Amino acid sequence: MTGSRRQEPQAGRVKFLGNIWQSIGLRVFRDADPALTAQAGNAAEAGPRRNEYAIDTDAYAQNVFYDVGESFGVFEPSGRWHPTRQAFIDALASYHPLAAEVGLMAEQPPLRDAASHDFRPSAGSAAGGRGAKVFVPWSLFETVAEWNFYPLPGDPARILDEHWCMGPYYTGRDDYYKFPTYPLKGVNITLEDYQPGPLENWTRGALHFNGSNQYAVLANEDICRAVNLDARGRNETLKLTVSGADLKNPQIYYSNFLIEAYFKTAPGQKDATLIQKMADAGYILRVNEAGGVTLLAQAVGARVSLASQSAVNDGQWHHVIGEANRRAATFTIYVDGKPDSSGPGLKSDISLANDADLYVGGTSQGHNLNGAIDFLRIARGTLADSKTTIDELYAWEFHGPFLCDFTGRERPASGGEAGAIDELAP
Repeated sequence: MTGSRRQEPQAGRVKFLGNIWQSIGLRVFRDADPALTAQAGNAAEAGPRRNEYAIDTDAYAQNVFYDVGESFGVFEPSGRWHPTRQAFIDALASYHPLAAEVGLMAEQPPLRDAASHDFRPSAGSAAGGRGAKVFVPWSLFETVAEWNFYPLPGDPARILDEHWCMGPYYTGRDDYYKFPTYPLKGVNITLEDYQPGPLENWTRGALHFNGSNQYAVLANEDICRAVNLDARGRNETLKLTVSGADLKNPQIYYSNFLIEAYFKTAPGQKDATLIQKMADAGYILRVNEAGGVTLLAQAVGARVSLASQSAVNDGQWHHVIGEANRRAATFTIYVDGKPDSSGPGLKSDISLANDADLYVGGTSQGHNLNGAIDFLRIARGTLADSKTTIDELYAWEFHGPFLCDFTGRERPASGGEAGAIDELAP
């Protein structure tokens, strides 16, 4: 018996957090094709790399293991076997992944009576306090960038983009990992700038900006770089180049768009950029001079903005959505799960495309945020385009089933117990 199995690990971005692995006969983790023997795997590891996996984007933490098999795990392109938990941890740490704590080995069964399908934690279970809280955003129409601000220990200035948007050019699933993502580059950002955030407990998932010389940037050339691919038809393969408005990226042309942010500012913060891509045309979501948020978009000869009625500069965490319905030419701002303000917007016959870089948390010209961002994303559609509402999105993200155990019991903010059921025996 194998505890996990990945078929195509090249893309990375796998998270094994807060699980109980009990009575696993063969190996806990099969996250790459294992070599036929341990010796063959060691030989392949010592030779040239036959492939590259994005292991630095993986996370293994807060798990509990008991009675596991002959090989603890495999995760590298070489198929090298790691016979023990410590060998797995040591090898994983060399890749500097999102999380490499992996978990602990229990001295007694962590489950109450697994043979009888009683999967509640046992009395004194090692699962106690090892539950993982992981943020799961509500799916939106054409999400083109999604940043969770998880620190990469080996490269803290790189802020992963974890968006998924299946464009028409996604023709073969073996190639999906080759398509572009849009990681931010932190300026003057170090590991110490990442702080614990309210959305996760397995990592320091909020990036704090100092209000002075820190921000993150995504170069326009990286946003707009064309995609060259082999498009697979029914009977032939065609060379295809995708560029301009056909690319699913943070460059907004004529479409609707939505910006969602979960952040906090220092008390009294004013005039700070949350996100912007702006030259003669473009868009901005920022903290304004009144301490609220402003959504602004402009093109040649047209400029429209909408300010919130609510202040968000009180030092508390706030959820904000700025939405542009280009077809209806309206803007709407939602604050903490409620409609806050609405007004005229820009029509869809005006392109917002520009050659400017995209900035987060400030810019090279100032307007720096003194505060933290835990989550930020851009979608090329409205809530209505996503067939959802602000009530549904907010209920899911802050009270959704991923925050409960398998019985529907809400887990504590700390994450509770590892495993499926959050109920310790007396």
